[in-house]
Amino acid sequence: WALDERLRRIVAAGEAKAIGRGGISSVSRSTGVSRRAIHAGFKELQDHPQDPTPRRIRRPGAGRKKISEADPSLMSDLESLVEP
Repeated sequence: WALDERLRRIVAAGEAKAIGRGGISSVSRSTGVSRRAIHAGFKELQDHPQDPTPRRIRRPGAGRKKISEADPSLMSDLESLVEP
């Protein structure tokens, strides 16, 4: 199993809540999930506790841009190397 960013926050927040006092620090130390991410998970649990609908993990347009957008001549350069 692999958790995406949202599920990782929610699972960590659930574990921290189950532990009770000191749970956030304990879960953060044992899992490597930041305290800030665990707090965000708490907020997500409060806002939508039983929301099974998949949502975007990141905002549209977020993330790395394609290399071909940064260097427009890249595709023609690669094709000239492969062609001969």
